[in-house]
Amino acid sequence: MKKVSLKTIYLVALSAVFAVSFLMFVLFDLQSQQRQTEAAMLEEARTFAREMDAVWQFMDNSQPVINTTTDGIYEFKGLHCSRVGKSVGALFSKGSDYTIRYTNFNPRNLQDEPDAFETKALEKFNADAAVTEHYGVTDFQGIERFRYAQALEVDKSCLECHGEPAGEIDITGKAKEGWTLDSVGGAISIVIPLDQQQQAMRDNVVRDVAYFLFITLLIGAVVYAVTTFFVFRPLDRMKLAFADMGEGRLAVSLDDAHAAREISRLIERFNSTAAELHTMYDHLEEQVESRTDELRKANAALERQRDTLERLNVELAKETQFKSDLLSMVNHELRTPLTSIITFAQISREACPPDRASERHSWEEIEKNSQILLAMINDMLDIARSDAGSIRTACEPMDLGDIVSSVRGTMTPLAQKYDVAFCTRVASDVPLVNGDFEKTQRMLENLASNAIKFTPDGGTVELRVDVGEGGVRLRMIDDGIGIAPEDHERIFERFFQVDSTSTRKYNGSGLGLALVREYAAVQGFSVSVESELGQGSTFTITIPSDAIVG
Repeated sequence: MKKVSLKTIYLVALSAVFAVSFLMFVLFDLQSQQRQTEAAMLEEARTFAREMDAVWQFMDNSQPVINTTTDGIYEFKGLHCSRVGKSVGALFSKGSDYTIRYTNFNPRNLQDEPDAFETKALEKFNADAAVTEHYGVTDFQGIERFRYAQALEVDKSCLECHGEPAGEIDITGKAKEGWTLDSVGGAISIVIPLDQQQQAMRDNVVRDVAYFLFITLLIGAVVYAVTTFFVFRPLDRMKLAFADMGEGRLAVSLDDAHAAREISRLIERFNSTAAELHTMYDHLEEQVESRTDELRKANAALERQRDTLERLNVELAKETQFKSDLLSMVNHELRTPLTSIITFAQISREACPPDRASERHSWEEIEKNSQILLAMINDMLDIARSDAGSIRTACEPMDLGDIVSSVRGTMTPLAQKYDVAFCTRVASDVPLVNGDFEKTQRMLENLASNAIKFTPDGGTVELRVDVGEGGVRLRMIDDGIGIAPEDHERIFERFFQVDSTSTRKYNGSGLGLALVREYAAVQGFSVSVESELGQGSTFTITIPSDAIVG
């Protein structure tokens, strides 16, 4: 619709309305003319019927005069009502397309036998005494005609020739039919040609259609001319004015003369808008220059800020690198004396006599806390390597049974010190897998130490290895304090620690589980946890099927 002009839409709408109105008018006029024609022919037929009935009554009333001589002697002349009526009808129809005759079932004259139309009329008259006429346009001798049939009433004069008893010979020499006053004495059948009426109807329709066309075209022309003069022309001027504005000529003004009120208001609004645009355009260059200068200054400020941020990023990178290098150096330097402290503590603990239990206990505490500190330093060192992107992993076949044995040897003394049962179970069908032996062992040690840390005295920690859905599963199962569902993901974040100080045996750095996930990710493994508060925890490391050797 956007590509169609208003004038085209207007013409199409007027044409559509005209076409529909013209069709409706023609149909209505045809039906109206047909009804009028039918009513006129019906009235004409009724008039003929009344005239024939009048002839019939006249002859009936004149029978005493006709059949009585001047001497007063009765002498039947054979000029009865039926013969006169039929003769008059035949004389009237002679030389014209009209037909008037009398008909009935089983007539005395074979020429009066009823046809299909007359038979239907007689059946209706005999079936219902209230029905006295039947008419319609139907075929007569191969040509459409208007046909009319009117029932004949039986009176006392009719019974003289047609009454009871049936079969008795009447004065005309014919057998009586046995009619009564309630009988139907047949029907007057009238046939009227349609040519003149149809021609008149066609003439009337043509005259009405021509008049309708004239009035409609006149109204359409007036409406179109008025709309063009008061609407389309002002709109065309506005179209040209808009084109001028599009080319930069804003000093335009339209005259609203010869425009309708609505279009005039639109022109006034257009002139007002054009004046405002012209005023704005006069100051536009100055405003553009001012805004351009402000934008230039803002761009310069942003450029300086960008340079400052780049310098800060360089300095931050240097400080981060320095921190990582310092942390790595400190951790390396701390590991050497800590290893020595652990070694001397083990030697001193083993060298203590049995009767010096307090001294032996002191050395055990030194060894235990040194081990904890060493583990924290190792975790921090690995985190620093991860941040620096220097974590390297090996991909070689490894026997998970060997890894579990090493973890059991490392974690069993720790579990015994804290009265926690630590056991392992490796299924017989566990295959060799590709991975990093050292990092896998560190993952299990971190999970085991974490489980021992949060398992109360007398509890149990179990490491199970089996083949399950999706690959090989390494599960660390404990019956400790459990983890709330909302903390299942947070426990793998760095430095996050669940607040359970009343049950923890020793503090940690909060890096163990973070390293477990990072070690698993670099090897293509996955880590998940299932736990509820007070119900223990199950940490599962899943080694995918594509990492299985062979």
